[in-house]
Amino acid sequence: MQELRTRLAAASLAILLVVGMGALGFYVIGEGRWEPFDCLYMTVITLTTVGFSEVLPGFEETQYARHFTMILIVTGVGTFLYFVSTLTAMIIEGDLQRAFKETRMHKTIDKLKEHIIVCGVGSTGRHVLKELAEYGIQTVLIDIDPDAIAFHRETYPQAMCLLGDATDDDVLAKANIKSARGIVAAMANDKENLYLTISAREANPDVRIVARGSDLRVLEKLRKAGADTVVSPNYIGGLRMVSELLRPKVVRFLDEMRRDRSKTRIEEVDIPQGSSFAGRSLLDMDFRNITDLLVLAVRVPESGYQYNPNADFVLESGMTLVVLGPISQVYDLRKQARVD
Repeated sequence: MQELRTRLAAASLAILLVVGMGALGFYVIGEGRWEPFDCLYMTVITLTTVGFSEVLPGFEETQYARHFTMILIVTGVGTFLYFVSTLTAMIIEGDLQRAFKETRMHKTIDKLKEHIIVCGVGSTGRHVLKELAEYGIQTVLIDIDPDAIAFHRETYPQAMCLLGDATDDDVLAKANIKSARGIVAAMANDKENLYLTISAREANPDVRIVARGSDLRVLEKLRKAGADTVVSPNYIGGLRMVSELLRPKVVRFLDEMRRDRSKTRIEEVDIPQGSSFAGRSLLDMDFRNITDLLVLAVRVPESGYQYNPNADFVLESGMTLVVLGPISQVYDLRKQARVD
């Protein structure tokens, strides 16, 4: 595409030069008897091979006028055709490239498994997308703003971007919601997020839905509509401001840990049905020495979190470990916990 742009620029310069030289040539040959615009008009109809007769008064009696016209036709028409062909090729190739990209993208989305769909890339969605990109998670972005789609296609080339209304069932189908592991409803309007939540839950009963809600009165409605978690930026912002006042060093520690992904993270590890971890105590697992991971808590499905569990705490299927340690070792532990 860049080569075509360069060719078009060169062709444009050449056609301007030919038109300018042609108009100047007619003006000089006519010794000023013809208006500059008439000379320009004569040049244009000559180069475009329109076929009008000479429009300049006394043209047939003017010495060298027809000689100059023949030279202009031979040298200029080719330049004009080159300009037109280059412009046409740029338009057609650009459209074809976009069409091919769209086709390839839709085929790729159809094959995705366990991906995340982010609906809306405004003040909240853009940060969600950035975080997911840093984790390397396959993401499908949906937004109704073409400028936002174009920007994020450039910024996050690994993300699949769909232009459309996320509340539309057809658009969700194009995002392959049936195979998605999660969907983020981050549109600016609470009512749109509510409608999206209902549509997403109907399309995929198992997908995890995280919805944004600005109005506290809508939060409960989002939960009833099927959202697994509802996040209020205003509420979280207020908690963060208090934390900055009362425990700034803890906040700074957590922020630095979040930024440096190569070191320590707080992550979760699920224990699925049939895992080798089931029926074993934390002492038997010896996570701290084997994986250099610290177990901060264990989530028990029936009773909630068990914080700082004792060494004799026995793990069972369905529980979730909350661990602190290197992210690479967290990935290894997740592999060990899976059922082969």
